[in-house]
Amino acid sequence: MRHIWSVLCRYAIEDRDSNNFSLIETLSQVSFKGDIPPERPIGLPISFHIVSQWRRGNDQDRCDYPVQMRVIAPGDVELDSDELTAKLSAYDTCTTVFSSGSFRYTENGLYEFEISYRLGERWIAVTRIPLNVIHDPAEPEEQESEPTE
Repeated sequence: MRHIWSVLCRYAIEDRDSNNFSLIETLSQVSFKGDIPPERPIGLPISFHIVSQWRRGNDQDRCDYPVQMRVIAPGDVELDSDELTAKLSAYDTCTTVFSSGSFRYTENGLYEFEISYRLGERWIAVTRIPLNVIHDPAEPEEQESEPTE
């Protein structure tokens, strides 16, 4: 099995007739403002999709493969993972789509989405998609000073 490409985006729309995808708002950085609780990780209401294209390695390679997505936080800490199946037993190419309605935040920095497939007993990483996440804390409101006498 060969990995062709993977894209991190806000929206992925599939045309069922052609099996093509429209990838909208590709993501390389996410910024958000406001106060957040000190407990980590926290779930942010940021939806995303990771769309990957796969191709059969050769004609003998007619089988389905488990595919994994891992979210790696700064400091190389795994926050989340999910698995799908790349169905290459019937077709030469296959598209997998990982979807999530939230993002787990721990700290500012570079997060990576690692895409792998399983061959036998081991996972083979094929790409890491970077996403820079920046939290800008809310500035405290200025208090009106009381007149002095």
